[in-house]
Amino acid sequence: MTTPGARGHRWWDRRLFGHWMLINGLAYAVIVVGGASLEQIASGVTLGLAVDHRGWAILLVAIIGAAVQGAVLGRWQWRVLVTRVPGLAMRRWVIATFMPALVVWLLVIAPAAVDMLADGGETLMAFRDGFVQAVVLGPLIGLSQAGALRGHTTRWPWWFAASITTYAFGAAAYQVGRWLLSEVSILQWATPSFPLLGFVIYGLWMLWVTAEEATVNAPRSSSNTAG
Repeated sequence: MTTPGARGHRWWDRRLFGHWMLINGLAYAVIVVGGASLEQIASGVTLGLAVDHRGWAILLVAIIGAAVQGAVLGRWQWRVLVTRVPGLAMRRWVIATFMPALVVWLLVIAPAAVDMLADGGETLMAFRDGFVQAVVLGPLIGLSQAGALRGHTTRWPWWFAASITTYAFGAAAYQVGRWLLSEVSILQWATPSFPLLGFVIYGLWMLWVTAEEATVNAPRSSSNTAG
């Protein structure tokens, strides 16, 4: 917390850092487990589309995946950010999370998942890995979210850098987890948890970008926090 004369450390807030880690970790779990379960329930329809109408199947998978990511991750992140950036509109932040996630799902994740389904691959594994990739695939989402922060903090362009470093670290951690899985089979259940290490870097960036000295000097936004 802030102490008199400790101007260089005004960005640090241990409680908020812990809160950010917690909500991102919970959102990650909900997206991976809940999203994969949702897709598992809908697998019959998706499988039929994957075989006969690949384009529609990709669109369906992408919309479901991006909607879960935008609704869960976007809303929960906003609830933390608004404590430091009161003028940030929830609708703007959720849309800034959903739209690039939709692009990522449409172009990268959904086609691979649909092809796996069409070839008789494991449905749960396909979508679980898809949600894992979507959470750590941050550069495009970071660019969109940085735009949402413009006008609220003078450090808004650095949110893009935050997403790149978080993605790079999370993706590397995931690959290390997969390598360990091939060496120690008992770690199979733990592999998807490795990208959580990236949230440590993400939390530090969040505190610095939304620090008091950056937000007090930013032009005031007239947007309503409810969106």
